[in-house]
Amino acid sequence: MKYINNKEKLDQFRESNNFFAIIDFDRTLTTGASDASMGIIPTFLGGECLKERLKTYEYYRPLELDYTIDEKEKRNIMKKWANTTFTLLSKYLTSEEIIENSLENANLHLRIGVKNFLKDMYEKSIPLVIMSAGVGNLIKRFLEKQGVLYDNIILISNFFEFKGDKSYINTEKIIASSNKDYSRIPEETRKVLDKKEHILLCGDIVEDIKMVNSNQRDKTLAIGFLDHNIEENLDIYNNNFDIVLADNETFDTVKEILSF
Repeated sequence: MKYINNKEKLDQFRESNNFFAIIDFDRTLTTGASDASMGIIPTFLGGECLKERLKTYEYYRPLELDYTIDEKEKRNIMKKWANTTFTLLSKYLTSEEIIENSLENANLHLRIGVKNFLKDMYEKSIPLVIMSAGVGNLIKRFLEKQGVLYDNIILISNFFEFKGDKSYINTEKIIASSNKDYSRIPEETRKVLDKKEHILLCGDIVEDIKMVNSNQRDKTLAIGFLDHNIEENLDIYNNNFDIVLADNETFDTVKEILSF
């Protein structure tokens, strides 16, 4: 199901090829039924790691999808979730080999049409920022294995560093689902992106809109994928996204809508 909420902005976007894209990863580029990248490693390791991950996920995931929570309160809740999860992963993630092996049978799948969409973006030399609150090391390797980590892609995410048999991450700088921010993109890259007339933004939660600054919203065509709690959240998605794609829509539909 597709809902076009701002046809004027869509028409303006279609008339120009001078744009860049900023896209969320988990359940935006991947299917709504895929596991989040933060859950792939615990699922692979099993045991206490998986038990602790499921406990936090079952508590925090409904809160992430609850738009009745005050914005400031929710931001703090999501930051706490991210810190808890990455602290957990740091405890069990002892090598990059674990990341590689965890992808072998992972429930992680690109939406239909994503491969062609990313290829088209590359061939048209359109800059594409993937901004994710997930595990950057895992996302990078996944995109490489899928053959879609093109030179036009800038990946902004949470990366572990490894020293011996230990992994480290700066919890003060963690990107959570509620604190994605345009300023996280390197300044030199922003200087190039700021010259573009339009922005294509794709996300799966309302907070993803904050991947661009408020003064960029007028030139941003925002597409929201809504695969969970559809009836409860359709109105708020329609109020916040220029286009809403509900119930497991594809990037073929994105290309069709954009006439891309």
